[in-house]
Amino acid sequence: MQMKSLVIWAHSECRSTMSLYREIRLKAGVPVTIALWQHGEGAEVRLKREATGQGVGEYGDLDLVPIGDDLELGRRLLAEHSGEGTVHVFCVYQNSAVWRKIILEAKSKGLFVAVYAEAPCEMCLGVKAWLKRMYYRFVLPSRLRDVAKAADVFISQSGRMGIDRLVRIGWAREKIVPFGYASETSGEFDHEIHENVLRVLHTGVESQYRGVETLLKAERLLKRRGIKLEVVRTHGGVPAYEMERLYKWADVFVACGLCEPWGMRVVDAIHAGLPVVVSDGMGVEWMVDKFGCGCVYGKGNARELANALERFARDGDWRKRLAEGVSAAHEAWLPENRAKDFLEILAR
Repeated sequence: MQMKSLVIWAHSECRSTMSLYREIRLKAGVPVTIALWQHGEGAEVRLKREATGQGVGEYGDLDLVPIGDDLELGRRLLAEHSGEGTVHVFCVYQNSAVWRKIILEAKSKGLFVAVYAEAPCEMCLGVKAWLKRMYYRFVLPSRLRDVAKAADVFISQSGRMGIDRLVRIGWAREKIVPFGYASETSGEFDHEIHENVLRVLHTGVESQYRGVETLLKAERLLKRRGIKLEVVRTHGGVPAYEMERLYKWADVFVACGLCEPWGMRVVDAIHAGLPVVVSDGMGVEWMVDKFGCGCVYGKGNARELANALERFARDGDWRKRLAEGVSAAHEAWLPENRAKDFLEILAR
């Protein structure tokens, strides 16, 4: 397929995607239009940013087109971009009946349609998680089956996590391509191991599904084994300058998510030069496994986490191999390189 123009129907002005879209625009070699479902001034987006210490970001140069759930605006944009060779990428399809309608209309015009979105994931525990699982199993397939059948490819923001759920919704397995998120880098790629003590960093809001209790249990196990360690948890977002200091202070980054579709804080740590230890309850485990920039342990398993950190403290050769993996992952996940990967998927 010869792409002649590209429209990205984006979720919001989120740093996990906007830098990628900027690079796609620079490298596509064709006109690129970026529409928005949720504008950056929206209350939900603003509160999420405040909770995680994120800023709005500088994306004015992208000339974003607010669409929201306005069907007429969406149809107008689609009509303006319906020529032969136009590719449409939709980042919202679960949460908007309007955008699902536009997806189907785009396909009816014979256009190439991709969906770039997360796989279904609870991001909660207990009764609420059970209800979500029932919803994914019995309700979501009927709502999304038409889109899953019509679209040409599903580019998964969740890596390989949730592929079976996507298949149950109606996506053909061969249409699903693991991809993840790719944000701008934060801090400098700078890392050195400190002697005599293991410095462990954990960042982000400590919601129940983030599994921080696993780290606390692992910390107690390691102390009983005679491992000297210091653990810093930020308990939420902190200013960028403080994160840079913490990245330089730390030896290893830990993320214990029990049910997370990706895990941007892990990518941030890798871009800062840190090896990572993550649970298999996070989509980003695919990236860690792919590049060997850390290790993956079973979610909720404090002993496995403790064993991984103990090996990191005692095995210098392993640390060197991890450092090589961190360098490779950092380079591969720069937004400009992920933009090339994204465009290659669209060109298949």
